[in-house]
Amino acid sequence: NNAGLYLVPQIMTNQAEMFLQTVEYLQQFGYNEVNLNLGCPAATVVSRKKGSGFLTEPKKLESFLKEIYEGTNVKISIKTRIGYESAEEFPILLSIFNQFPISELIVHPRVQADQYHGQPDLEAFAYALAHSRAPVCYNGDLFDAPAVHAFQARFPAVERIMLGRGLAANPG
Repeated sequence: NNAGLYLVPQIMTNQAEMFLQTVEYLQQFGYNEVNLNLGCPAATVVSRKKGSGFLTEPKKLESFLKEIYEGTNVKISIKTRIGYESAEEFPILLSIFNQFPISELIVHPRVQADQYHGQPDLEAFAYALAHSRAPVCYNGDLFDAPAVHAFQARFPAVERIMLGRGLAANPG
């Protein structure tokens, strides 16, 4: 049903074997890129150490990433938050991400506890932009054209933005 469209399925798990099985299944349908969701802040997800809950276990996350990047030849992008409790966690997380050939790092510059409240931490995003080995995509609170233009004025080097809730709320 997706002929002619470039879509990237998103996977949310903390089990490398399950991730790789899902990738293998998706490859049967012609997908050659997947996205790992490390950004979901929902309590039911986080309590299972998935989504942004996985960010609380950097050593396990590093092992997981090693296994999935060694276990498949598809491109893997990652959507992440900047930490679980504090933006101070982000440099450690980014140092882990930088060990792997991430096709794109999508950064939602909030911590899990923020959910979707407060302002995105643009300083943490700037850190990602300056230090990520992967191409960086911004995600967070771009709900209309003026917000996108203001973001572009502040970060003219950013070539990728993700419109999530804003696009869903107002596709026009």
